[in-house]
Amino acid sequence: MYKLSGLDAGFLYNETERCPQHVSSVQVMELPQGVDEDTFIEGLKAHFMARLHLVPYLTNKLVETPFLTDHPVWVPDTDFDIDNHIERVDVAAPGGKAELEAAVAALHEQRMDRGRPLWRTVVLCGLEGGNIAYYSGAHHACLDGMAGQAATATLMDTTVEPREVPPAPQDFLAPRRPSVTDLFVAAWENIAQCQLRQATGVLDAVETAIRVQRRAADLGGGLGAMADQAPRTRFNGPVERARTYAVAEMDLRAVKAAGAEHGAKLNDVFLAICGGALRRYFERTGELPERSLIAGCPVSLRRPGDASMNNQVTMMQVSLATDEPDPARRVEAIMDSSAIAKEVTADLAGAFESDPAAWGMPLAMRSAASVMEAVGSANATPPAFNVVVSNVPGPREPLYSNGARMLTHYPVSIPAHGMGVNITVQSYVDKLYIGITACARALPDAALFRDDLVAEYEALCTAFVPAAVVPRPVEPTPLPTVKPEGSEIPPAKAA
Repeated sequence: MYKLSGLDAGFLYNETERCPQHVSSVQVMELPQGVDEDTFIEGLKAHFMARLHLVPYLTNKLVETPFLTDHPVWVPDTDFDIDNHIERVDVAAPGGKAELEAAVAALHEQRMDRGRPLWRTVVLCGLEGGNIAYYSGAHHACLDGMAGQAATATLMDTTVEPREVPPAPQDFLAPRRPSVTDLFVAAWENIAQCQLRQATGVLDAVETAIRVQRRAADLGGGLGAMADQAPRTRFNGPVERARTYAVAEMDLRAVKAAGAEHGAKLNDVFLAICGGALRRYFERTGELPERSLIAGCPVSLRRPGDASMNNQVTMMQVSLATDEPDPARRVEAIMDSSAIAKEVTADLAGAFESDPAAWGMPLAMRSAASVMEAVGSANATPPAFNVVVSNVPGPREPLYSNGARMLTHYPVSIPAHGMGVNITVQSYVDKLYIGITACARALPDAALFRDDLVAEYEALCTAFVPAAVVPRPVEPTPLPTVKPEGSEIPPAKAA
């Protein structure tokens, strides 16, 4: 038994029917020669079974603290059944990128069954070229982006032949359900430790407050985008259950080369691509705000080498310079805003509490999330930022799963009330894989916005990439058809 941190549990408390809180990735896989889809899936189940003990969230399920007094705990699922977590779904013909995107959008609407370990791998079959794809999802309470990359590396291999792994301990799934007394004692200890940390951290909190006040007094922009008011867009209202999804690819070397022309890091260049794409999109719809849009960017707090399966992130705010028509000046403005955002995040780190705990917090937070959804409070609250833009470094060498070669690594993330559009990029070998995950009401035409991203990427490369660096051509793809609720994608087995 071990307790979820307050940050991990927050994703449980904020989850509603319209706001599922799981993340995923889509890996197109090249089947081993001579292996059909059903045979591969059976082998994949055996492959997972041999590695379950290496990734804790695969076999741990939630147990609530009585009366929701404190955060839940993870315990082994003694009734674990791999058939509840790995399943086959056939995408619509002809099985191209548009059909894959539509299938992922429909799958991502479905909440996970909290009576089981919070993950699923859907093997999507019927793709063009005889390939398959994984929709590999896990609840955000289990992990963040970096932990997800660690899980991928553990479950996959760097060679066609799977590596040998140590066997599971004999008592791996032995019954260890805590008693009511155990849960209450754990709650007392957790809440007391939180209060002690707060008491002993008063000096750090005071120092943090002084640093922030000094920054706030700096009329030259000491707080950067954190002090700016994000303009309201249609991305910033309540979300509905229906999702749209679109993917894109970019050449990693070309994006880095474009940044080198300005002394910009890859993340700054990607933010500039997003800012330019949003400007294109809203200019076309006639909705471009006069003030710049602001991105909320997750920032990892992990120390080097930390591969633990939990959440260790905070959020910084960066201007996307959508009010700047010139791409070069946009990159420079984003670099300045990003540098200030990193300094502000560092200043606030001393007062950051990743494991808050108080009596009744779970009940209070769940009730607040339900009330906010019911009354549509996202419309009344000024947005802190307009879109979430996340950059997660991924594997640098090719990976294999049960002998199948991994061809793509598209992310699928979380739209939430007030933040109806999420743009996440993951690297894999020499490419950047972008996933646009959105509420269908906020962004009904995700494929058009994807085309704007690609157009901005190509324009940036044309302007700033040296002739010796040729970006990989990005082939146009047909627009995906957004499937309504009740499509042929089957519902979760026990939602």
